[in-house]
Amino acid sequence: MKFEIQRNQMVESQLRANLVIDETILDAFASIKRENFFPDHLKSVAYSDDCIFINKTRFVLRPFVLGKLISNLNVGLDKNVLDVGSCNGYSSAILSKIFKKVFCLESDNEVLEILKNNCDQEKLLNVKIIQDDFLSEKSLGTSFDNILINGEINSDPVNLIKSLKIGGRLVSVIREERISYAVVYIKNENNHYDKLRIFDASAPLLINYKSKEPVFSF
Repeated sequence: MKFEIQRNQMVESQLRANLVIDETILDAFASIKRENFFPDHLKSVAYSDDCIFINKTRFVLRPFVLGKLISNLNVGLDKNVLDVGSCNGYSSAILSKIFKKVFCLESDNEVLEILKNNCDQEKLLNVKIIQDDFLSEKSLGTSFDNILINGEINSDPVNLIKSLKIGGRLVSVIREERISYAVVYIKNENNHYDKLRIFDASAPLLINYKSKEPVFSF
């Protein structure tokens, strides 16, 4: 009962209060038991209005940031989505209620096992897990209507935008010149894209495009 109350408060106070108003998205957050995706020592903070770290480098986004990012995607049960940095699978569970097919892209071996176990326990039948480096340039085997990046980036994610369909959308938090904000990229012809600032937000860094050269595959 305690978690049910906290889940309802999250929907009303963190999501709806921050103008996440799509009832399909709100219903998904209301129906997924967020506490089930966290180990016992983190269940008590599962509904906190903050990012929650699973290990030293991997984390789950604040609910309102996740909800507002999702609300800027091309939502629909006839569409698919790539969930980048799925971590413990909570974001994938939310997306599984909104999209026909969810592809999880994960690179961290530790959270990959947590992701697999949670997807199995929650019976997320329309979720497929892909293990690969976030900087990889190789094809993921399909193109996507949507891409969600679960964290901050520090440069335009050109390698992932290439995997979008024409008209597809990618959402993330980006840090540019000491300022962080949420952004949506909309794919055009010839791998060109529009980039729009959508709301103020910050998150821990997930993909460091400036740390090394992209991982190419031939």
